[in-house]
Parts: sequence; C-alpha cells; structure tokens
Amino acid sequence: MIGKEEIRRIKETLAIAEGPILSLYLDINPAKPENANRAYALRAKDAMKALGVPQDLQDRVLEVLKNQVLEAKTAVFFAKDKLFETLLLQVELPLVSSLKTTFLGEKERRFLTDGALAHYGEPFLLPLIYALDEYERYGVVYLDQERWRVFEVFLGEIQEVGDAFLALDTEAWRRLSLDAPGRRFNLAGISRGGAGQDLFAKRLAAWEERFYKTLSHELEKLVEERGFTRLILMGPEEHTKLFLGYLPKRLKEKLVALLPSLPHPGASPGQVLKRLEPVLEEIERKGEVELLKKLEEAYPKAVFGPEVLERVQEGRVELWVLPWHLDQTAYACDGIFFPDEARALAQCQNPEAKPLAVVLPELAAGYAAKLEFVRGEAEKELLERGGMAALLRW
Repeated sequence: MIGKEEIRRIKETLAIAEGPILSLYLDINPAKPENANRAYALRAKDAMKALGVPQDLQDRVLEVLKNQVLEAKTAVFFAKDKLFETLLLQVELPLVSSLKTTFLGEKERRFLTDGALAHYGEPFLLPLIYALDEYERYGVVYLDQERWRVFEVFLGEIQEVGDAFLALDTEAWRRLSLDAPGRRFNLAGISRGGAGQDLFAKRLAAWEERFYKTLSHELEKLVEERGFTRLILMGPEEHTKLFLGYLPKRLKEKLVALLPSLPHPGASPGQVLKRLEPVLEEIERKGEVELLKKLEEAYPKAVFGPEVLERVQEGRVELWVLPWHLDQTAYACDGIFFPDEARALAQCQNPEAKPLAVVLPELAAGYAAKLEFVRGEAEKELLERGGMAALLRW
C-alpha cells in the first residue's frame, strides 16, 4: 500500500536527479471503454512525442504499457536516464481526466489530454501529493464470527492489520458471539427470571463491559498509530451497536458506517473491499455535497463563481473547491489571471489563454490555498454555481 514514506523516497530520488524528468499520469482504468485494447498507450505516446521526450524514455514507458498487465486505475511514471519509477494506483486522480488536448510551449512543457497528463522538466508531483493528502484513510473493524479483525483502506487498496487486538481472548469472544442471541441481558436492562438469573446477568454485564472497554482502548491506540481519519464497524448488529456504546467521543466522531457481516467467516481482504467500495463511494460523494452546503451557510466567508479566482490571488482563499473534470480557461495579463477574456482585455490587449488545470498548481501553492475536487452531484451543483467555490480567510 502506497504511503507517505514511499512518496518521500521518490521525492528524494527525484530531487538529486539532474536534468529534465518525465512525469506522466495516465488513466488506465480497464472498466472504461476508451481504455480498451490498451488505447492509453497511444495517448501516452502522443503526449511524450509532443513534449519532445527522448525516444529511449518513450520506449521504456511504452514497453510497460504495451506488455505488462497493469491492474490499476491510474499509472504514474517518473523517468530519466537510469531513473525509472512506476506507481500503480487503485484510484483516479484530478487533472488527469479533465482536459481536451492542450500543449503548452517550451517554457511550460506540459501536455494534457483526456486521460493523460505529461510534464517534462521539474518533477510534477501535485496530483500524487493531492491524493495522499485528500483521500481518507479508513479503519475497518470487522467483528468476524471467529475473531476481531482490522483492515486499513487507503487509495483504493486494502490490507489487514495483522497485529490488531492481539490481547483479545478469542475463545471468550467466540462464547460471547455464540451466546448473544439467547442472553437475557440486553441494552435496555436485565430480564427478571429469578435471583440466580439476575446474578448471572449482572456478572455477564460486568464482564461484557470490561471486554468492550479493553477493545475500545486498543482501537483508540490503533487509530492514533495508523492515522485513521474515518472508522467503519462491520459485524452482527447486536455487537457493533453494543461496541459503539463504549467508544469515546473522539472515535464516535470518526465513525461513518455500521455494516452487517459478510455471509461467510474468514473473508479475505479482497472480499471485504468489494463490500466496502460502494459504501465508501457513497460516503465520499455525500461528504462533498455537505461541503457545498456548509459553504453556502458560511456566507459571506464563502464565495461561489468566477470571483473565486480573484480572491485566490488576493491571498484570501483558505479552501478552493473545484470540479473534478476541470476544463475551464484562465486569461493571463502581466502575471494576473482572469476568469474570462472580457475582464482580461480590460487590462491588456493580448491576454494569454491557459487551461486552469495548468496554472492551478502554481496558484494554489503560491497563495497557500488548499484544493478540494468534487464529483457526482456536488460537481453538478458546483458547475451550476459558477464552476468553483472558496472558503475565505477574511
């Protein structure tokens, strides 16, 4: 699973390399018809040719694209001379699948087409760094019939945390799990069935409380160690809801879903991910819609439409929200970017038209604006509101 350490290693490797470097981001999602028969290889070839990438580098990239099985949604290449780094990501990246063909000249040396973003010069890491910073890291607690398991889900990949809940008494959990449907103790209280049964229920309640409190404490440490930003509980409803009651507030605030068990015990990480994928997609899209709603409620500290570009260049924008498929144009006059040609013409005679996706990285970094891209219903709403939004610092 790719992480910040891997990106740190790549950045350090690229930093000491001399001369221009090819940075290539390619949409290779096999589920898309436009990628049938490895059509992405042709897009990569066109992009590299337009940039004047040395033929040997082109050949090395095309060798991978044409002859290797790439089970991913996005392929990322960094290449020059003896340096050749390849990353396969299970997620799509912004700026990669948003533009019609655009080639910027010698100064910028960047080529964008629908499904490919190529840059030849300084390493271009923005789409990758954005993904690492913006994609949520999920912790999934799965209350299996046999044992408690934890999975980490990040950038479309899943791995089981092998050392999670090592202190758990698996035999005790098995007894609790099997006994749950017939127990007289429940969340509402204790059924009265004689003094002996009352005493048994009280002892069970005390043992159960210690059991779940211990697990809650272990999970809290795990969340801190692994950097989980969101939590999901999977398992029998009577157990997930009971465990939820013992979670501290800071963990409850991270919880985004309670899901039922899979039909068979011992599910593989791949089977767990398959069950999670539609849920995670729904959570992400819902969160983006809620973000736009919060921006609307934040007025006048939030703005929508073309004026956002002006606020960015005033240094006032804290969060800059943009559509995933970014095909807008900015017009430059003396280093200042305008959202339309008319405004630019009021400042200079021959404004230079540039895709916003091209100037976006420099603008965001230069004015310390955090980027957020939205898809689905949120993207539709944003386009209806002028194509961008921002939360202002002042």
